[in-house]
Amino acid sequence: MTRVALAFDNGSVSEVFGKTEAFRLYDIEDGKIVRDQLIQVSREWYQSIAEHLIEQEADVVICGSIGRGARSTFAGAGTKVYGGVTGTAEQTMQDYLSGNLVFNPMAGMT
Repeated sequence: MTRVALAFDNGSVSEVFGKTEAFRLYDIEDGKIVRDQLIQVSREWYQSIAEHLIEQEADVVICGSIGRGARSTFAGAGTKVYGGVTGTAEQTMQDYLSGNLVFNPMAGMT
């Protein structure tokens, strides 16, 4: 199983990782979404959103822009980050599942 955390804002990928108010957690098995859960970011999370997603066992994070500190935290945990992503959550997940969501380690870096 792979767990994908998508920074979520009003149906789309959130533009700024550190300011997102919610994440969609998708559990993927055999190339299909088997669980889709919306989690709200609490006030306590804002100092350590990356750590909280690691605690949620996220293997992959999809977001818009993301700072170096969060990237470093994810890298240390072995979590792959797809930064600089825009569009609807639905289309983004279709692209991810089909292997068409391109990974660029510098995209979305702030």
